[in-house]
Amino acid sequence: MSAVVPPRPGPLPGCVGLPLVAWVVTFELNAWAFARLEWAEGIAWIFLPAAVRVLSVLVCGWPAAVGLFLGALLTAGEVYPLGTVPAVVGPALSALAPLVAVTLWRRFVGLPADLHGLRAHDLLGLSVFAAACSVVPHNVYFWLEGVLDDPFRGLLPMFVGDLAGTFIVLYVLRTVLRLLERSRVRSSP
Repeated sequence: MSAVVPPRPGPLPGCVGLPLVAWVVTFELNAWAFARLEWAEGIAWIFLPAAVRVLSVLVCGWPAAVGLFLGALLTAGEVYPLGTVPAVVGPALSALAPLVAVTLWRRFVGLPADLHGLRAHDLLGLSVFAAACSVVPHNVYFWLEGVLDDPFRGLLPMFVGDLAGTFIVLYVLRTVLRLLERSRVRSSP
């Protein structure tokens, strides 16, 4: 008689759609709010979608990477000429980088899969590592495509932009969660 193996839980509902929508919204918000902080085409000193990459993959795994890829495809025309290889490779890098970062971070640092006990320094370390995992391949690709004349030239602004964008989004989320908690405490009998 064989043992009954319970089914593996599937991805959470919305793990493709929510990252897709969050990417597009934060990308457009970033373009509007921080247009003056753009260092070069596709590289900004503040990049809010970097937080969407890390948080969505942290919570949903590979389905989030699919949503990020689709969202980045929708916004690719603002960075790359549509119908070109860069308009697909750029979004692929944006989706794969956080997947690689979260997977490696979990393996080597021991971040729990259920996120229980996640502390601020865990999120900070992961954010720094995810920024590096995104910045390096993007800059090498921009250099190979001739967008940058040196593969190291855009590293600092893109790295700072990813970290600043992640910090801003996390701070806003933290503030919203605290306000919700306060209102819940006040309304409870």
